[in-house]
Amino acid sequence: MNIADKIVILHQAELQGNIWEKILHSQGLQSVILPFSVDLQGELLDLSAAQQSLPNLILLEQQLPSFDTAKFCQWMQSFEQPIPVILIAAQTRKVAPADRETAIANGAADLLPQFDLNSIAIEAVSGLKTVAKVLGNINIVNNTLVTCIMELKRELEAGQEFPVAPPAVSSNTPELKPPTPTVASPPPEAPAPKTRKYRGRDY
Repeated sequence: MNIADKIVILHQAELQGNIWEKILHSQGLQSVILPFSVDLQGELLDLSAAQQSLPNLILLEQQLPSFDTAKFCQWMQSFEQPIPVILIAAQTRKVAPADRETAIANGAADLLPQFDLNSIAIEAVSGLKTVAKVLGNINIVNNTLVTCIMELKRELEAGQEFPVAPPAVSSNTPELKPPTPTVASPPPEAPAPKTRKYRGRDY
């Protein structure tokens, strides 16, 4: 695998790694996502022994299984060509200052939270600013970053399943009643014949 002169990403969550890759590519930064089971230390030693270029930066999830990130950061500090390492925390909430200080004391360049998908625009800008600072305060191209963020938001929204609500029943719907059977009215009675009188008597 070719990791020379690239930003290496190791993260268990595929989506988190893909978001990082898109953000970095928006700035023309080449990156590669490695399986989290890779022997990263061995890969770096092989590159160094072959006198090949090393990665420019490592984005490393803090809680990878069977991987002691604290020891790795400490080892990297003693490496003949130290590579900056940004650790990615296991949670999306803001990183506690004490946790960040511990990570930096162990040799990490910084400790960032995972991307919160509900506020991806803010998260992307914040993460990229940290990367730019660690890489020597490189310039951020805002227009390509904005385009990247808009694409990310569309992709995230398209990937969500929205429940379809059942049709609402209006409370003003009149109650339907069965028709009342009509009863035929009796025919009108024939008018009584008019009586006439002759000399005071009816006839």
